[in-house]
Amino acid sequence: ATIIPMNPEDVLRKGSGTLCETLLMVQATQKAIICPNKQVEPHAKFHNGHLIASETYIGGKVECLETGVYRSDVEYKFDVTPSAFQGLIDNIDRDLTFAIEVEGGIDRSKITNYDDIRCQIIEALEALRDR
Repeated sequence: ATIIPMNPEDVLRKGSGTLCETLLMVQATQKAIICPNKQVEPHAKFHNGHLIASETYIGGKVECLETGVYRSDVEYKFDVTPSAFQGLIDNIDRDLTFAIEVEGGIDRSKITNYDDIRCQIIEALEALRDR
């Protein structure tokens, strides 16, 4: 058994950022945390009208404000900005509509439990905001 949902060969070929992202997404799914869909680029890329056969990126740099692994069994206090949560609450309909219609490709009017889910999200955001 493995904690990374990939076959061993893919694990060896992936970068640390991709593996970390995969682990975080697994944990988020298990904890029912809403995450935005990953933006997918078209497979064929062109430059000046010519198909690019291979594209590499060199010189990337990853920075982190605080290093470490955050575990659920270790108490850790994150600094949160209440106004950021209020901004999410204020824009909830815009953001949900984008996720449903643009990313999901579904007309929002077809979502039968939209109001219930919207209220659950707002309650969770208010709880985080009011901590």
